[in-house]
Amino acid sequence: MEEKIKHCLELQDQLNRKINENWKNVRKKEDFYRAIWLECAEAVESLPWKWWKKVEPDIENLEIELADIFHFVLSLLLLEKKPDLTYLYKGLNEDFTQLLDIEGDYINHYLAQVYTKDKDLYQEYIFLFERIAEKALRQHLNGVLFFFGLLTRKLMDFDRLYLLYVGKNILNHIRQEMGYKSGEYKKLINGLEDNKYLVKVIKEVNSIENLEEKLRKTFKNLGE
Repeated sequence: MEEKIKHCLELQDQLNRKINENWKNVRKKEDFYRAIWLECAEAVESLPWKWWKKVEPDIENLEIELADIFHFVLSLLLLEKKPDLTYLYKGLNEDFTQLLDIEGDYINHYLAQVYTKDKDLYQEYIFLFERIAEKALRQHLNGVLFFFGLLTRKLMDFDRLYLLYVGKNILNHIRQEMGYKSGEYKKLINGLEDNKYLVKVIKEVNSIENLEEKLRKTFKNLGE
């Protein structure tokens, strides 16, 4: 896992440099915290939280949103002089020991949801997305890392997140190359958002080997 996280940090720095070579001096931490809590809000829209209407959960989109959030989490870590991943690992391992700056009420609430007889998995997801958003609003990195790790463990696993992150990172490079920053790139292709094509390719490849080649070929063909 450590090597995969190191690889993700390297990929994130490359992407950020593609957007702005001087990104570490241009972007502030609050930029990435804002991006995180806004992505959390978008993610919750994929879940049935509206009690007044029927909403079908979109777990595939939820996973993509988590990969998007990971981009900004990694960017925050890259801005640290000595990135500390302790709380991320604690979340990924569901380790509740020595959480010195995480409120005990949140842990108790989470455990009560997990072990209740009639637990609602979607409500667990919502609770964790809200905790990530709250910690981002407070610019509390350890809290973001812990609840992000916990949600990753609950929603999928780190290997799945790694695959989705690498795929979305490649797509973000393609977006930049095709005019995303200037407004020329259109996310909607033949009636489908580009993320849907990404998920389709990931299902076909199911590993990072040849993932970039397959993605670039797919989007090249879509653009012709």
